[in-house]
Amino acid sequence: MTFKAGLEIHVQLNTQRKLFCNCSTAMKERTPIAIVTRKLHPVASELGEVDRAAQFEFLRDRIFHYQVFKSETCLVELDEEPPHPINQEALNVALQVALMFHCRIPNEIHVMRKTVIDGSNTTSFQRTMDVGMDGYFEYRNKKIPITYITLEEDAAASVEEKDKEVTYRLNRLGIPLVEIDTDILEGFTPEEIQDIAYTIGIIVKSTRKAKHGIGTIRQDVNISTEKGTRVELKGVQELDMLAKVIKLEVERQSLAEKVEKETRSVQPDGTSVYMRPLPGAARMYPETDVPPVQITKEELSTLKKTLPEPWNKKLERFKSKLKLSEQLAREILRSDYLDLFEEIVAKYKIESSIVANVFASTLKNLERKEKLNIAEISDEHFFEIFDLLSKQKIVKEAVPEILRHIPRNPQKKISDLVKELNLSLLSENEIEKMIKQTIQKGMPYEKAVGLVMSKVRERAQPEVVMKLVKKNLK
Repeated sequence: MTFKAGLEIHVQLNTQRKLFCNCSTAMKERTPIAIVTRKLHPVASELGEVDRAAQFEFLRDRIFHYQVFKSETCLVELDEEPPHPINQEALNVALQVALMFHCRIPNEIHVMRKTVIDGSNTTSFQRTMDVGMDGYFEYRNKKIPITYITLEEDAAASVEEKDKEVTYRLNRLGIPLVEIDTDILEGFTPEEIQDIAYTIGIIVKSTRKAKHGIGTIRQDVNISTEKGTRVELKGVQELDMLAKVIKLEVERQSLAEKVEKETRSVQPDGTSVYMRPLPGAARMYPETDVPPVQITKEELSTLKKTLPEPWNKKLERFKSKLKLSEQLAREILRSDYLDLFEEIVAKYKIESSIVANVFASTLKNLERKEKLNIAEISDEHFFEIFDLLSKQKIVKEAVPEILRHIPRNPQKKISDLVKELNLSLLSENEIEKMIKQTIQKGMPYEKAVGLVMSKVRERAQPEVVMKLVKKNLK
C-alpha cells in the first residue's frame, strides 16, 4: 500500500538558559525541593472554539504533580510569573537553522500559545513562534520541502503515571526547542523517510548548539494511506526505529475498516496505541505577555556570515581529507559526538577512522549490548584516552575495556585506570619474551600470531606482534 508522510523533528538547543527565564538548561538536579499539584482545563481560542484534543484530555480528569528544582526551575515554570524576554541566543540559533533550510524569515516574530493540557505544561499551553517558512533542503538530488521551522519551549518530562495522577519534572520545561516540519513526502520508502529525518538532525546539529543524549531529539511522523485520513504518531525516541514505525502504521491502516483522524503514541516495539483525537487550528491563540520581536536585514546578514559548514560539504571533507569511508563518515555525522570527534581529530595525531569508530561503533555496542551507562563518560575522559593513544601508551584495542570501567568510578583518572587494568603498552622486549614462552619452532605463522595476540591483544600493536613472531619463527 502506498503512503504519504510528514515529519516533525524536535531538537533541544544547548543554550545556557531557558527560553523565557534565566534557569539553567543542564537538567542535572535530581532531588526536588518541592512538589506542586494542579488540575488543568482548556480555554477557547481567539475564535471562541475549544480544541477537541484539549477537551479530550480535560475529560480524563487527571491530577498533575510537578517536581520543583532549586536552580533549574523558577516562578515562570510554575506559571506564577510572566515570561521573561525571549532568549536571544536561542532565537539566533533558530534563525540560523531556518537560514540553513533556505527558509523565508518573517520581519516580526510573534509568540503564540498552543493549548496543551496533558499536564506537560503548567500553563495549559506551550509557547511557540514561527521563525522560518517555505524552505527546503537537498536530498539525493531532490528538494525536500520544509513548511515551518518553529522555536518553542520544551515540555516537562513525565516521571510516573498511576491511576489518574501523573508526576512531571519541571527542569525540562522551558528548554529551547527547534521544530522542523516537512511538507508531504510522497514516493519515498520508509528507510528513505528515516534517512531524511537523520539528515534534518545533522543540519541542526551543525550549529553546535544542539543538545545530545537520550530524549534531546524526538520525532513525530504523520502517515496517511490510500484511505485518505492523516494519523499522527508521537514520540519516536530512537531514529533507527522510524522506518519500522512507518511500516507498522501503514500495515495497521491497511487492515482497518475505517482509519480515524487521531494521535497515537509510539511504543518501544514500534507499534502504536490511541492517545487522543487529532488537534485542530482551535488550539492556537496569541501570547499577550511577550511582545513581537523585530528581525532586521542587518541581523540576518550577520547571522548568514556565521552559518556553519553545510553538512554535505562536511561529508565530502570527512571522506577526502580524513579518509573516512562513506558509511563511517555518515555515521559520525549522525552521532551525538560529532563536535567532540572533530576536536579530537584536530588535537591529536591519531587515525581519524580509529576515533570515528570509537564514537560511531564501540560506544553504541557497549550501550546496546552491554547496557553501559555511557552518560557517565565525559568529554574529559575521551580527551585523556586519546591523549594516551596518541602518545602510544595504550593501543586502540584497549579502548573498549577502559570505557567499560569508567562508569563504575567516573572520578578516577584514565592513567590510573590503565594501570589497574594492566593495559599499559608492552615493550618489544616484553612481547618477545612472551613469544618465546608461547610458540615453538616450526609452528605455522598464523597460529603463532593468534596465540600471542590472545595474550597481548589489549597491550600490543598487532603489527609489532606480527613482526616479532616472524623474527622468532626463523
